[in-house]
Amino acid sequence: MSASDLGDAATGGERGHARSAVARLLERVPAREDLAAAAARLAAGAVEQRGDAASAFVFRLGEEWLGLTTALVDEVLELRPVHRLPHRHDAALRGLVNVRGRLTVCVALPALLQTGPAPAVRGGARRLVVLAAPEGALAFEADEVHGSLRYPLDDVRAVPSTVAHAVARFATGVLPWGERRVGLLDADLLLHALDRRIS
Repeated sequence: MSASDLGDAATGGERGHARSAVARLLERVPAREDLAAAAARLAAGAVEQRGDAASAFVFRLGEEWLGLTTALVDEVLELRPVHRLPHRHDAALRGLVNVRGRLTVCVALPALLQTGPAPAVRGGARRLVVLAAPEGALAFEADEVHGSLRYPLDDVRAVPSTVAHAVARFATGVLPWGERRVGLLDADLLLHALDRRIS
């Protein structure tokens, strides 16, 4: 037998071995845990297909994790200088910030929501969040940004009495998120309150 014949025989053996491994895999009866995991994945996909899910942009102000509808958020940027407006002393108005060459009103959400001071965190965690508000772009400084979080609507819980009063006023519900809770904010109510404070 030539070297090429030996090579062909070896390749054929490998193919046969591979086919038998595939056949064994296909003939294997799935474990109960595998079936349960597959069912959970299908159920999660079904939730998204039914539209029983929503998406929130999650960020932190002080000790509070909060969420706004993702569609409202235009972009997240590095912090930049905020230019205070003379003769305007409302705590909810930080001033003006340059966003891609356009002066944008920068608001202070902690002053409106009374979330308190931010705990000490590693440098560079704070971000400027730009909102595509109907009356014009608004920006605010977040102490930390997680980004978009998709969740089933059934996971949303009622706002507990332990939530800070100012946050509770604007919250539509609370979303469990690992060991944290995210206060889901009513975007229309929040924007209306900001418009009244800064106009």
